[in-house]
Amino acid sequence: MKFTNLTAKEFGAFTDKMPNSHFTQMVGNYELKIAESTETHLVGIKNNDNEVIAACLLTAVPVMKFFKYFYSNRGPVIDFENKELVHYFFNELAKYVKKHNALYLRVDPYLAYQYRNHDGEVLANAGHDWIFDKMKQLGYKHEGFLTGFDPILQIRFHSVLDLAGKTAKDVLNGMDSLRKRNTKKVQKNGVKVRFLGEDELPIFRSFMEDTSETKDFDDRDDDFYYNRLRYYKDRVLVPLAYMDFDEYITELKAEREVLSKDINKAVKDIEKRPENKKAYNKKENLEQQLIANQQKIDEATALQEKHGNELPISAAYFIINPYEVVYYAGGTSNEFRHFAGSYAIQWKMINYAIDHNIDRYNFYGISGHFTEDAEDAGVVKFKKGFNADVVEYVGDFIKPINKPMYKIYTTLKKIKDKKK
Repeated sequence: MKFTNLTAKEFGAFTDKMPNSHFTQMVGNYELKIAESTETHLVGIKNNDNEVIAACLLTAVPVMKFFKYFYSNRGPVIDFENKELVHYFFNELAKYVKKHNALYLRVDPYLAYQYRNHDGEVLANAGHDWIFDKMKQLGYKHEGFLTGFDPILQIRFHSVLDLAGKTAKDVLNGMDSLRKRNTKKVQKNGVKVRFLGEDELPIFRSFMEDTSETKDFDDRDDDFYYNRLRYYKDRVLVPLAYMDFDEYITELKAEREVLSKDINKAVKDIEKRPENKKAYNKKENLEQQLIANQQKIDEATALQEKHGNELPISAAYFIINPYEVVYYAGGTSNEFRHFAGSYAIQWKMINYAIDHNIDRYNFYGISGHFTEDAEDAGVVKFKKGFNADVVEYVGDFIKPINKPMYKIYTTLKKIKDKKK
């Protein structure tokens, strides 16, 4: 076997057929990096039959004027069960970047370390503990089991729903009561979902701005989303949930008719058996439902007059490859949260994954702080409710390539960071 450069076609064909393949390791991301004028390399291993058996996308940026920092974002794409292949790859990768004047190399493999529930309890070890000793043997330093969100490092915890062998009904039955109730609710309350085109992306961005202001987090800039939509092409989907008021009001009026008939029936039951307390309770409950129904009709009619028949209420950004559907980002109108648009989007995309035989639905990053006061406690609760589990990844490894200069670089960086 040999370590070699790969064509985009070779790289894409291989990464698309492999499990544990992240969207940053696909041809669309290579084309994006080239368009952004980032130095980018496609490298891998071919066997004696000239077949690709490992691959990764590498980027390089200048450091200290004369050197480069190399990074493989969630790479390599490789069979991590083949330890001999893993050893060969990382050994050859270091030699390759050295030829290209690397100061140091960072990798953060898309490799599970352990599985947890959303309370933080470890459910199982992924069986990859050997990677830490192997990387150390090869001169790569593990950066530790970091938690939280970092502007540079990839998040170490993902919330993932396993769809293997499941129907939509199975997924619904696995949800907690709130998620199940809201998912059923959006299927009959006039919430529709369609996909936005590039020219409509400002609709999604407006929801993200609302959400980032409400929840106090830093969102990516416009270019991040536009560029990935442009270069990832059909591997990005931007679903929009919106109210169809004609349909919603029709459903509410039909519900009102049923409630009115049930109330009349309860009245007749009381007339026949005045001592029947259940009939009184039933009548009172139905009358309360009728009042709530009328309030919904009044609200929907007023909103329809103000906004027209269609009212956008939520939008999200999904990145897809053959291995997984990734819920990358999403935002909801705070004013119209009660319509539960985000649930309509999740249900649409879960069904998309099932229909396309994609077994992994990735709700994406969480902090790994499994406490009530964690910065993402609400998000964790939401994802947990879908019956997802937590995948904890092995983390980052750094290999100094030019050791004397790397020591100077890290010393200068520490001094600079102290001055901040």
